[in-house]
Amino acid sequence: MQVTISRTDLARNTREIVDQVRKGHTIFVQSYGEDQIVLLDLLDYKILKALVDYALRETDNLQAGDVNEVMHRYLDEQISLAKASEMLGLSRYELMDHFERLGIPLHLGPETLEDAQEEIASAQQGRTETE
Repeated sequence: MQVTISRTDLARNTREIVDQVRKGHTIFVQSYGEDQIVLLDLLDYKILKALVDYALRETDNLQAGDVNEVMHRYLDEQISLAKASEMLGLSRYELMDHFERLGIPLHLGPETLEDAQEEIASAQQGRTETE
């Protein structure tokens, strides 16, 4: 949800506005009718930054567990939504909420029966190799 407020509103209601941002609202702060700044949830910011990095393919400085790495793997369909949420320490539904708010596509399982069979075969092969 997008909300527009004045600088005066921000100064007077900082705590309430921060609570709104933490709940997923994007707040535009205006001065004299012009947008000055945008306030958004920290994870939303990190996800958006990871999307930009993904689009630019800046993969040389990724670290394990990093939002950038998780987003790279998720967008490349190397990991599922469930695995991405686990790596970020979120529930699947929390991450889905962030993705839906930001317009990020949800990869919810295989698209065809053949894709599902390939995933099963791949998982079985991976399990056999580790045993």
